[in-house]
Amino acid sequence: MRSAEGMLRAVSGGLLAMVLVAIPPAFAQPAPSDSRGPAATDTSNAAPEPYTTSRSVAYHVLAAPAYLLHGATRPLGWGVQYLEQGFPDLFASRRPPRGALPIVELGGPTGFLAGLAFYDNHLLGSDHAARIEGLYGGPDTFEGEVSYSTPPPLGSGSSFEFEANLLSDPESEFYLGGNDSAREADETFFSQDQVDITAGLRIAPPDRAVRGQFDLMYEHVETDEEEPQLSNAAPPGLGTVDLLTSRLIFGLDRTNEPPRVSRGTEVLLQLDYSHDLTGDRFQYGRYVAEVRQYLPVGFFPSSRRLALRGRLEQVEPLFDGSAVPFFQLPDLGGQSTLRGFRSRRFQNDGSLIFNAEYRYPIWSNVDALVFVDTGQVFDAFSDVATDRFHWSYGGGLHLLNQKGLSVRFEVAGSSEGLRTILTVDPSFRRVVR
Repeated sequence: MRSAEGMLRAVSGGLLAMVLVAIPPAFAQPAPSDSRGPAATDTSNAAPEPYTTSRSVAYHVLAAPAYLLHGATRPLGWGVQYLEQGFPDLFASRRPPRGALPIVELGGPTGFLAGLAFYDNHLLGSDHAARIEGLYGGPDTFEGEVSYSTPPPLGSGSSFEFEANLLSDPESEFYLGGNDSAREADETFFSQDQVDITAGLRIAPPDRAVRGQFDLMYEHVETDEEEPQLSNAAPPGLGTVDLLTSRLIFGLDRTNEPPRVSRGTEVLLQLDYSHDLTGDRFQYGRYVAEVRQYLPVGFFPSSRRLALRGRLEQVEPLFDGSAVPFFQLPDLGGQSTLRGFRSRRFQNDGSLIFNAEYRYPIWSNVDALVFVDTGQVFDAFSDVATDRFHWSYGGGLHLLNQKGLSVRFEVAGSSEGLRTILTVDPSFRRVVR
């Protein structure tokens, strides 16, 4: 019995070996021929062939957006890598205590500006900090800023700051007609020269979500019409105006840690009172309410997130005042509101703006984004209506480092065409996200 069972096992094993030899592996490649014959071929030490498969045409069609994004951002990645290797301090999480950094602005109220910022965070060996900025955009077009801050006078997170600004723009734009203004028919120009000085106390304890700020600001503004159309409209404030403004700001910050804020809420409330130092015509208040919400996107990693913002601003005469200077009216358009429209494209006594951005990382400290902006200006809040909103859309790139160099590049479109926005600015203060 045992001998019969052994014979059966031997026959079965032989048949199995013959089958395995006769049927090659499904994904194996045929062995190369050798002139010495089959006996000379030895595949015992050959490397295993990798698993391969073919991709269908439908796969490549569906992956086309990813191919385009990869191709568009790859050169940027190389550029950022080169800058990180060649200039390690440029994107460092903390800047050196003193130095100079470039500033570039394209798409702002004064067109293209470029310059330098010089700073010293340990002035004369102390904990005081000072900064000087200068930007130039052509003859009679320039901006300058000097600022100084003291060590915390009221504990950690507090500071007393002094700031002075100088602005000259020979062709500032102002559009007549408010929310319904036509781009060409209502476009006017005026020259503007301005000096303002601000002293403020800021309190933002690092262990608390609530922060506050009080500013006292003096502004000397000289404006002049550049064409008869603006002179005929006789907007209030044309000429020389000296204003003194008291400003109170309350903030609430319940977001997670930067730089990639993915969840939480921020609230900002601002109250201003301004009056003319040379007359009673300009006495007015300004009210601002802003909410920002950050949300992770579904099942994606938290670095993919939505940033939403809503902002309402309104000015109105108070006490014996009868008007608000036209250059102080709330406006929409430009790099921080309706990015697809020119700066200050729409102006009136009030403005309402909503922004939505989808942000996702393409480098360790660089985000790509797509956005939609919508907003309107109004004479009274009762004028707000769904059919009065203006829309813009686009995409761009943001450098996230808040303690080094802040870089924003965006391309925005609207019913009035495409605009390019580029801002290269030292992040001396907390960046508005």
